[in-house]
Amino acid sequence: MNIAVELSDDEIAIIEHAFASSRFETLEKLAQASLQLAAQAWLLWLSGEKRYNSLTDQYIDWIEKIYDRLLPLEEMPSVERLLNFFYLPYGQALYITRVLNNRDTPRLQAQALNELKKALRDRKGDMDKLGPALDKQKYSIDMDKSAAIQLEIIAKNLWRESSNEVDLPRRSGTCSDLVTMAITLRTFKKVCERLGI
Repeated sequence: MNIAVELSDDEIAIIEHAFASSRFETLEKLAQASLQLAAQAWLLWLSGEKRYNSLTDQYIDWIEKIYDRLLPLEEMPSVERLLNFFYLPYGQALYITRVLNNRDTPRLQAQALNELKKALRDRKGDMDKLGPALDKQKYSIDMDKSAAIQLEIIAKNLWRESSNEVDLPRRSGTCSDLVTMAITLRTFKKVCERLGI
């Protein structure tokens, strides 16, 4: 059944702002998709199929669906999006971002791996200029938290294969959903080799 919904200019402006970047070519398609998502959320609740333990659980579920169905595929959950476009309080935005980025979904894993590759490529030119005498020297690389998790997983696997050739990277600083990783040159090279960079 097709049902037409008329939205006011103010309601359209809210959708336009919240989804300033989306995977839809037109505002009309974006509005249709967002209304369909909203209707599904209400219907799941009204039918008793979906109940939440808290508002935070509800927000996490809704925001995860927004990322999966409305926002660009390459976009990772971020504090900036939740704070500036969905108007969540900072602490809640930080918490929800952390929860979503720690979920082990194939889409988020692939995005995190792409973020990691980008962060490594951005530093590769500088690192390639350094000589072997500096192999155990630590260098800082800034990246998304989800990329940092992928780096830790890859480095841990490399360390298990040959612990005498790999040093585990460490988090040396954080700011919102960004992390500064301290990594030795030799580990940097091994991770790049493993990722084909």
